[in-house]
This record gives sequence, structure tokens and C-alpha cells, in this order.
Amino acid sequence: MSNLTTKLALAALIALPSTTAMAGNFIDGGQAKMKVKKAQLAIKSPNAAGCPAEAKMTGWIFTNKPGTVHYMIARKGGSVSGPYAIQAVKGSNGLNVASFTRQFPVHNSINAEYRILIGAKYQKTLSNWAPLNVSC
Repeated sequence: MSNLTTKLALAALIALPSTTAMAGNFIDGGQAKMKVKKAQLAIKSPNAAGCPAEAKMTGWIFTNKPGTVHYMIARKGGSVSGPYAIQAVKGSNGLNVASFTRQFPVHNSINAEYRILIGAKYQKTLSNWAPLNVSC
């Protein structure tokens, strides 16, 4: 009987390092990294005939899980603003989305396009170009 006990103890010791290594790998894998699946941008140009007038920019960033996402806003052929931090939250149909809306004054005529830029940390995602057209 003691020979059987010794063999079982030896088998358990041999199995222990491999099980511990597998458990360690599982734990090391942990949670999936935040990834951006898609970004969209829309701009509503002012309807007013004169300036200054108010324009409205709305953006949506779709992710694989809830959490903080950093993004920037770029003007085609021009400047980049940001970075800005925004929270993606669990939405309906299993989607995770971060959204923002900004209203801003337009003081002069403008014909420009803007897009959302999301860096390599979240897989380099770009939104569509959204036009801003105002004649004063």
C-alpha cells in the first residue's frame, strides 16, 4: 500500500509543474486588449445665412469591450487636435460604443473635411471624412 501511495505522490509531483504552467499561461493571457472596430464622424453645418453660426460634430467609436479610448480629430490637409479620452460603454446588441457631440461656432466661410484618428494602441483606425461647409 505504501508503494502505491509513493507512486501516486510522485505522479502528482510530476503533473504539478505542467498544470501550474498551464494555469500561469491562462492567467497571463487575461483579458483581451481594447480594440477599436470602427469609427464614424458626422458634422451638421449651420443653416444660418450669416456668421457666426453653430456647427455640430458627432462621433462614434465602436470597440470590442467597454473602457477608455483616446482619439484625435484631424482636418484634411491641416491641423490635428487632441488627444481626447472617451469611455466606451456596453450598448444594445452586444455593441460597445463611445460617442461625443460638440457644438462650436463658425466665424468665417469654410469648406473643410474632418476625421477621427485612433492610434496604434487600438489598431490605427480612421473614420470617414465628414465635410463642414459654411458660406458667410
